[in-house]
Amino acid sequence: MKALIALLRIRSTVLTTCFVVATTIIGCSLDADTPAIQVYHMPRVYAKRFGDLTANICGVLRSDVERVEYSVNDGPWLELKQGGPGPRVPPPLFTVEMSEAELVPGTNNVKMKAFHGAEKSEDMALRFDYDPSPIQLPITRDWSNGDLEVQDGYWETFQTKDGWRVRPKLGFEDYDRLLVVAGAFQGGRRIEMDLVFRGELREPYGFGILPMWGGRPDDLGVSPRWGWNFSLVWYYSKYEGVGMDFSYKHGREEPDWVTTYRNLNLKRDVHYFLTIECWPVLDDMGNHKFYRQRMKWREEGQPETQDWMELTDVEGAPIPEGEYAVALIAHRSSVDYGPVTVKPLHD
Repeated sequence: MKALIALLRIRSTVLTTCFVVATTIIGCSLDADTPAIQVYHMPRVYAKRFGDLTANICGVLRSDVERVEYSVNDGPWLELKQGGPGPRVPPPLFTVEMSEAELVPGTNNVKMKAFHGAEKSEDMALRFDYDPSPIQLPITRDWSNGDLEVQDGYWETFQTKDGWRVRPKLGFEDYDRLLVVAGAFQGGRRIEMDLVFRGELREPYGFGILPMWGGRPDDLGVSPRWGWNFSLVWYYSKYEGVGMDFSYKHGREEPDWVTTYRNLNLKRDVHYFLTIECWPVLDDMGNHKFYRQRMKWREEGQPETQDWMELTDVEGAPIPEGEYAVALIAHRSSVDYGPVTVKPLHD
């Protein structure tokens, strides 16, 4: 047992060391021949957005860049702001958040200007497509296509003997790394997936999926946005267990939460299989009453059970009726995900 504990401590130390090394590389070595603006993620096509769910471009700025401005579809030039002391987008990382109102069906363009002192140091022109058509379920993301719709962080796909998987890029794990699986759509959804926990950076940490991800509500012009709107299924170290949440937070206001958890003896390098169902409950007139969510979390080798955990948002954190995406989340942890299937579900 002592040997096992020592091994786990070594694995955790190695993971943390990799993160520190990568951070040092980002912060100190992006000079000389490195572009002033380096884009990590901008997919060829963004799927449907709704409300506060933005289309994001994620990347990193060279250390000598003092200011960046950007324009979406020849709109006004805006200053690209980073997270400052906040945890979301700490310099030199950046996230451009484009609202549904800024996007047009088909081809979109983004122009960026990086400044060093009073002189403009570099221009960048980006093009992508936006497809606002309704999401057609079922969808399976098998990660063989590395063209990822990232909300925050730096993600990567990799291949194993069993197929393709996806994870926050090694060394870039930290606060709320988010990856969109399916764009915004109304109604119920059933999600089937697996994940493997590899190690944590620091407490508290968590990992799982946002079966309903509504983006980041905030005041007009605020960027990076600070709010959130979601249902959640994950392991959370604060409670030493797996559970579910509904939560809504506007900007820097205090959030509303409702949660339910059960203990889990978390194991590294073990496949966990998740089945999640989430749907709107309607009254006799067909009007929205509340959202209900339930889930099963099973370790590889264990038989599947009919024992569901259940939670409704009306119990403490009602979230708005609307269209919600599905997204993966890794919070201060190293975790990889296999194929994710999203199926339609009706009440």
